[in-house]
Formats: sequence, structure tokens, C-alpha cells
Amino acid sequence: MIKKWCLLLCAGLFFSASASFGMISEAQAQTMRCRDSNPSLSVKTATTRTKYVRTKSAKDLTDLHGGGGGSVIGGLGGGEIGFRAETKYSIETVGKQACVKLERVEVKFYAKPEIHVASNFSRNSCEYAAVLNHENGHIRILRKFVREYSPKVKRHMIKVAKGLDTAVGPIPATNRSVQRAQEHLQKEFVKELGKLQEKIMPVLAKRQKAHDNPREYARVDSKCRKWDQKLSN
Repeated sequence: MIKKWCLLLCAGLFFSASASFGMISEAQAQTMRCRDSNPSLSVKTATTRTKYVRTKSAKDLTDLHGGGGGSVIGGLGGGEIGFRAETKYSIETVGKQACVKLERVEVKFYAKPEIHVASNFSRNSCEYAAVLNHENGHIRILRKFVREYSPKVKRHMIKVAKGLDTAVGPIPATNRSVQRAQEHLQKEFVKELGKLQEKIMPVLAKRQKAHDNPREYARVDSKCRKWDQKLSN
């Protein structure tokens, strides 16, 4: 029976928004112009504690991983990784006009490490320890990737922000028009974060794939002698 320990990886991108309101004088309204703002940008990392899951059998994990390519999967390691961003706006209104400006973008580059070990292996078994050791290798790669890429994400977003719209107006001072302006400004950042995510995720996937190599599989396999017996349960 061929054993395999694999990568579990998914990505996410989430946004939320808030706004503050202000008024300008009638005299200012006569020449009201919406000049681009210079929004502040912060990028922070957030990696949760590793979640350990033992609710699925080797057969379940194999099915989850698309059948395992003819192998039986005893463990999966990885988790969710992505961006959460909050945008903050200022809205200046006078009469029937409004100007919407992007003031701040807070990006959180997050990871939620997760390890699945087949329920075939009891916690105190040799097989459980061997699989857990291998999957923790995937988690170390994930955590290192987040630390390494956080400053790169910030530099990239500061650079691209200079070419994005950061203000919309004058527009009708209606809730719907203001909402559309916010959605337009937010869409620009969502698009850029999405493009960045598509660019860097293959780097992580490549590193994780390199961990799942024949030499590593042989090392894990050599740790215990009852793999076939346990996996057939």
C-alpha cells in the first residue's frame, strides 16, 4: 500500500468599509473639486494557532484530495491563507454635492494553519507522531511565507496605490451615489490584492510541493512498521 502525506491549501480575500462625514462652506462649494487623497496604508500579519483535526479517516482524506492518485493519504497540512482589508473614507458634502475620498486602507495578511491526521492512527501511536511531524513541516513553510511576504505585500500595495483612484466627485449627495463611489474605490484595491494573491500563491504552493518529495516520504515511512495494518482499518 502506497502512503502519502499532502498539502491542504485554500485562499481568501475579504473587504469591509467605514466612512466619516464632513461639511464644507457654501463659498468652497462654488469651486468644489475632488482631488486625490493620499491614503495611509498598513499591512499586518496574523497567523492563528495550528488547528488539529482527527475526524476523517485515511479514506476520507484520500477522497478529499481527489483520490490520492492511487495512494492512501494519511495526513494533510496547510490551511487557509489570504487577505482581509478594511477601507476608511471621508465624505465631504455641501448642498447637493459630495466628494468621497479614500483615507486609509488596513490590510491583514493572514494564515490559519490546519493539520489533518487520519483517525486510523491513535494519538500515542508511532504513525500519528510520524505524520504529525511531516505535516508540521508544511506549517513551518506556511508561517515563514507569511513573515517573508508581509513587507513585500506592503511595498507592492504602496506602489500600486499611487496609480489608483483615491477620490470620486463631485457627485450627487445621495446615499446611492456615495455608496457607488465607495464601491468604485474599493474595487480598485480588491482587484490589485487579487492580482497579488494570484502571483504569490504559486510560490507557496511550489515550496509546499517541494516538501512532499520521495526522500521525505521514505523518511516518514521508515519511522513505523504497521502502516498497512493501520491504514486498512
